[in-house]
Amino acid sequence: MLPLSSRSGAQPTQASQAALTEEVPYVQTPMHVVHRMLQLADVKRGDVLWDLGSGDGRIVIAAAKSGARSVGYEIDPNLIAESRTKAKIAGVSELTQFFEKDLFELDFSRPSVVALYLLPEFNLKLRPKLLAELKPGSRVVSHEWDMGDWSPDETFTYWSAAKPHGTQKEHRVYLWVVPAKVSGRWRVEIARSEADSGTSFEVAIEQRFQRLTAQASRGTVRWMQLRGRGIGFEWHDGSKPVRLEGRLQTSGTLQGRNWKASPIRE
Repeated sequence: MLPLSSRSGAQPTQASQAALTEEVPYVQTPMHVVHRMLQLADVKRGDVLWDLGSGDGRIVIAAAKSGARSVGYEIDPNLIAESRTKAKIAGVSELTQFFEKDLFELDFSRPSVVALYLLPEFNLKLRPKLLAELKPGSRVVSHEWDMGDWSPDETFTYWSAAKPHGTQKEHRVYLWVVPAKVSGRWRVEIARSEADSGTSFEVAIEQRFQRLTAQASRGTVRWMQLRGRGIGFEWHDGSKPVRLEGRLQTSGTLQGRNWKASPIRE
C-alpha cells in the first residue's frame, strides 16, 4: 500500500501529516499482487516480515497466514485499528502487530523480509538503512517501484487492465536479496582429491551490491555471482575450468564442499 507517513526522518506535525496525506494517495495493493509478493519473497513459517506503510494490514495478515510473524507500520490510526480488527477476524492476532512509527527510526536488524509500496524517492532514502542493517540473505520485496541502481534479483511483471492508477496497465513486483559483504582479498584453497593434488591462489573481489568482479593471482575468474550469503564462481587455471560454490560462514570465511577462502587482512 502507498503509505501516509513521513519520509523525512523527523516526527511529522499534524500539518505535515495532512500535507503528506494529500500529496501521497492511499492506494491498496490488489490481493493477487500481495500473494505474488509473498511468493516471490518465499515468506514462510519462521520469517519475520515488516510491511512499511501497511494500510489495512492485508500484506501483514496474508504473511501471518503463512506462519510468519508479521508487523505493519502505518501512520493512520484508523487504518491501524482496522488492521487489528481484520487480523482478529482472520485468526492471526497472535502473529501480527501494528504500530505508528517513523520508518527511518526502525531497527532493520530484526526482519527477514521487508515489504514496500512506497514512492521511488522513499525507496532510495531507505536503501542505505536496508543494506546496512538487514542481515545478508534477508529479502526486500516492492510493489511498483525499484531501488535505482541496486538491480533486483528477480522481477515479475504482468498485465492488469483494471489497474486504478498510472498510464501503464501492468503491475511490477521486485525482489532483492540483501548481499553479504565479500569485497577484498581472499586466499582460496581447493582441497586435495584423488584426481589432483589441490591448489591455492589469491582473488581480489570488487563489489557493487550483489554484482561482483574478481581478479585472481593466477589463472582467470571467468564469472562470479552472489545471492545473499551464497557465492559461486568459475576459475580457470589454463587446463580446465573449476566451478566453486559455497557460502559466507559466520566465521567470516567462504566455504564450499571442497574449498574454502579466508580473508587476507591488510
